[in-house]
Amino acid sequence: MNSNPGIDGILEGVIIAIGNELMPYLSNEKAQATAAMMQSLLQGVRQMAPAYDTCLIEEHNDMTATLRKMAEALRGVPGQEADHIREQAATLGQLPDLPIPPERAKVESAHLELGRALEASISELDVLQRAGGSDSTAADAALNAIRSHLAPRYLRDFQLMSVAGGMLGRG
Repeated sequence: MNSNPGIDGILEGVIIAIGNELMPYLSNEKAQATAAMMQSLLQGVRQMAPAYDTCLIEEHNDMTATLRKMAEALRGVPGQEADHIREQAATLGQLPDLPIPPERAKVESAHLELGRALEASISELDVLQRAGGSDSTAADAALNAIRSHLAPRYLRDFQLMSVAGGMLGRG
């Protein structure tokens, strides 16, 4: 139910798998260099990932402000080019600033805590269902609420994380 080890852990696992499971069996120097480059690129993604959203949002907010500043500097300047810049500032430059996302560690911690609570609830609902009676009917409804939450998550995860031919390390 929980997304452990998380994106960073998955990338780390792929880097380790390339080093331990592929590179020892590559006899071609070009293939070895390519595998090492792949590891390096994945490590770069690992380092960039925690800050990427914040950088993207900061750049978005700065670009909208820059468009407005350019239009202000060109106030009264005639010509097609100046008009185009002012038009861009009047449309794209008016996009609202985006909020900086919360710290990923806090989000992941809260997500893990909530996921563990739902996992524990499944066992508790099982006890209520086995007890029978009206409590069992209520427990069925509560379990359906969890299923309604999980089904779209599973579908999303299959869409986002499927790898042709299976997962790494699986035969």
